[in-house]
Amino acid sequence: MTLAAFFILWKLIAVLMSSPVLPEPELVLLRFISELWTSAFWYHFLISLRRVCISIFIAWIIAFPIGAIAGYSNTMNRIVSPIVYMAYPIPKMVLLPVIVLLFGLGDVSKIVLITLILFFQVLVSTRDGVRLLNPRYYDSVISAGGGKKDIITNVVLPAALPHSFTAIRISIGTAISVLFFAESFATTTGLGYLIMDSWARADYVMIFVGIVAMSIMGLALYALVSFMEKKLCPWNFSNELTTVNDKEGIFEKTVSYSKMIKLSHTLFALPFALAGLILALRVKPVTPSMIFWIIIAMVGARSAAMGFNRIVDADIDAENPRTAIREIPKGKISKNEAIVFVIFSSILLIFSAAMLSYICFILSFPLLVVLFFYSYTKRFTWLAHIYLGFAIGLAPVAVWVAIVGLPDISIILLALALMTHIAGFDILYACQDYEFDLANNLFSIPVRFGIKKAFYISAILHILTVVFLVSLLWSAGFGIWYLIPVSLIALLYVLEHRIVKPDDITNIDIAFFHINSIISVLVFVAILTGYLTGK
Repeated sequence: MTLAAFFILWKLIAVLMSSPVLPEPELVLLRFISELWTSAFWYHFLISLRRVCISIFIAWIIAFPIGAIAGYSNTMNRIVSPIVYMAYPIPKMVLLPVIVLLFGLGDVSKIVLITLILFFQVLVSTRDGVRLLNPRYYDSVISAGGGKKDIITNVVLPAALPHSFTAIRISIGTAISVLFFAESFATTTGLGYLIMDSWARADYVMIFVGIVAMSIMGLALYALVSFMEKKLCPWNFSNELTTVNDKEGIFEKTVSYSKMIKLSHTLFALPFALAGLILALRVKPVTPSMIFWIIIAMVGARSAAMGFNRIVDADIDAENPRTAIREIPKGKISKNEAIVFVIFSSILLIFSAAMLSYICFILSFPLLVVLFFYSYTKRFTWLAHIYLGFAIGLAPVAVWVAIVGLPDISIILLALALMTHIAGFDILYACQDYEFDLANNLFSIPVRFGIKKAFYISAILHILTVVFLVSLLWSAGFGIWYLIPVSLIALLYVLEHRIVKPDDITNIDIAFFHINSIISVLVFVAILTGYLTGK
């Protein structure tokens, strides 16, 4: 959510400024992805990474023991403190010309400069952390018969280590900044050079690619240091609060949100939207900016819909043994947090739609209503599965409207294929809750017609999916090779209905997470094949 908010703010500022100096975020992202496939980018990235990692390691390996001993020993502190007092305030950046003259233009001068800056930060934090220790820790070791060696091993070093990691985490931003400065001076390698070279050539998009790369490097190093601290200093985390939300870090919380909205399901549905994009290519050219905002809009729409569904169904999910482990009933995410998430995801959809066109912006509001309404359908109609298929089936139609305008027969056939595909599987999935739904007056096709007939209805819907896909051969003017992946889809449907039976639905997860994901990819492959081999 934070990342999306950042991109939205970036986009707004870029649009308002309308200057090539600040390119739009989608252009930077697409350029960044393309650069990932070039050896030149990785050459500069890995050189910068090597320089900063070596610097951090050297600074820590020297400063940590000195700081720990200075914190414990008054004698050592009387020696170290005056040196720190005099040298720490000196801006080390001004020493770069001298360091270059002493150590040359290669890696050594850059490593020395970064190390020099990080050294004092680690030393001071480590020393102060040890000096703040309660003397009773020392008394405990002495009363147990321990000596100075035991005090250093069991008290000083365990107390100093977390402080040194904290200093490294705080210093990573400084290290990356110094790295950029060092690499922009008398060198031809590294991300700093890449940024400055792009600036000299007025390649503003590439400047931001370098900035993004440096940001990712800093974030990765920060996460790595945090991970190492948790693994190497478990005692430092033993007094954490025991509530679920307090124990969860950023990564764990992100995982909880992704599970709540079933992010993997979004990835399964994405190929259908991209298939709609391929169909639109036959009529109108598509820009990278369109692709970017279409993907963001789809992620926002599905995240909002799934989040809203989890909020509305929270009480029902808590009573159902199969769904009681979901994030809201389990307490991993509160209802208020979920509401904020849904609001933000809705804004993400609306904003992305506005970036595509005015008509998309207007249509985004009724689209949200359609998506949200699904969460109430199982309370009054057994056609809830069909409605779900209809709501998700709007994805390729929305893509078409964003690019072309009014839909034609080919995109409607693709939408119908997606609708019957989703509805057919959702019927099978609902068989897991047959007894619970029956006992709680919830509506579904298995409850209305029984599990055995529900399987027949699901099979009919999947047959219709294949029929709609085959119909695209003529309506979209595809080549005959298009039928190969469609045939594979038909075979997968047969397999799905063979491994999931009315009297044995234990393989339902295999059918969904494996077979359905393959089918979604094959639909995109089929449309792409038809487009490339068609008229």
